[in-house]
Amino acid sequence: MKTPPKTKAVPVRAARTSGTSPAQLDVPHRGRSKVVRDSVIRFLLWSAAVLGLVAAGTLLLSTPLAERLSLREATARSVAYANSVVKPLVDKKVLAGDPGATQALVHLMSSRMADGSIAHMKIWTRDGRVLWSDEPGVTGQKFELEPDVEELFGTTQATGQVSDLDKPENAQERSEEELIEVYVGFRADDGTPLVFEAYWPTERIRQDVSDIRWQFTTLGLVALLLLALALLPLALSLARRVDRGLAEREEMMAQALSASDLERRRLSQDLHDGIVQDIVALGYALPTVAAALPPEANAARGLLEQVHKDVARGVAGVRELLTDVYPADLEHGGLEPAVQDLAERQRRAGTEVAVAVDSRLGEPLAVAQLTYRIVREALRNVAKHAHAAQVEVTAGIEGDRATVEVCDDGVGLGPGGALGADGLPGGEGHLGLRLLRDTLRTFGGDVRITERPGGGTVLRATFPLAMRPVWSR
Repeated sequence: MKTPPKTKAVPVRAARTSGTSPAQLDVPHRGRSKVVRDSVIRFLLWSAAVLGLVAAGTLLLSTPLAERLSLREATARSVAYANSVVKPLVDKKVLAGDPGATQALVHLMSSRMADGSIAHMKIWTRDGRVLWSDEPGVTGQKFELEPDVEELFGTTQATGQVSDLDKPENAQERSEEELIEVYVGFRADDGTPLVFEAYWPTERIRQDVSDIRWQFTTLGLVALLLLALALLPLALSLARRVDRGLAEREEMMAQALSASDLERRRLSQDLHDGIVQDIVALGYALPTVAAALPPEANAARGLLEQVHKDVARGVAGVRELLTDVYPADLEHGGLEPAVQDLAERQRRAGTEVAVAVDSRLGEPLAVAQLTYRIVREALRNVAKHAHAAQVEVTAGIEGDRATVEVCDDGVGLGPGGALGADGLPGGEGHLGLRLLRDTLRTFGGDVRITERPGGGTVLRATFPLAMRPVWSR
């Protein structure tokens, strides 16, 4: 009877208990440091957008607002002019067309227009006749009045608008493009209802538009800028508070991972120093027991030999378990050698495994750990379900993301192995893949399995190199 081979001790490196290595926290720390900067940038961008909207709104609203203000002012000035200047000048002689009285009206009205504040003036009678106009060719002519003008006769009301001078009575004024047109109802000294029409230049509107744009834009932008400056300390305070919260959560996550590795090492050590040694001792004892049996006890001796073989298989199984449980030394041994160790186990089982690992994935440690876990779970599923002859493992970097692909030429998904909505095989036996998917999604990554052309499957996993948990974004 052969004696069982001596057990190979599983290397157990002293675990850190005081904290997590800087490499483990490198990427999360950089992610946290971006929180405040990103928050400030977003705040400034939103503030700039709001300031731009206010400026655009002011530009859009300033023209109609200036028109209303200028029209209101022109109407008020027209009413005052009609009652204080025009009304006293229109007496019975002017109504009768007396040349002397009309000449006095013309003189006073023309002197009033000399400063350019009023462009043109007309006095209308109820029948649509122009009693007087600063343009002699229009005086005495009749035109059809609009309803809103007819309603002014016998009242002291007024109406106005920005006119494009397209009416028949504006034939001599069309070269001036636009004027503010105001009609004011009044009565002559003898009570005759008349309407005074005044045309005001639109330069005042343009000036008002410019003034309103400047004043409103300045007022709005200054007010919003002061508000943004007042809110900036609050935004910074909230961003720093979030940053501290993320730091605490990430530290807790790192400590949890460190504690998990520590417990795995302790479990490996306990198994190696306990049950493995007991099984090995049992294996050494069995040949002694078999030698003590009498020559005629062939049946018992055969049973002991079978038990001896079972013990040897048990030792090998426990060794394999210890290898799986004990975390790979990625920090000192590197990612590629660890992946090659995983591939070697498949090779010993008769599967050809080709490995290509980008050396940049070895740092920081958090990226290497997650990459290793993806490869380990993928190869475990290949060994358990694929029955493959060849496997290709590729781990690299695409842009700002790490990618891991494991292709096999096995049986594929097979009957009843349709993929679920999450891109993973349905049915039992794939809990490890779902746990891996949950971990990847925590960091903004994902894993999917697809059919390989020609047979087999392709597992593809990706995750950001800046491994910030999705709840920290």
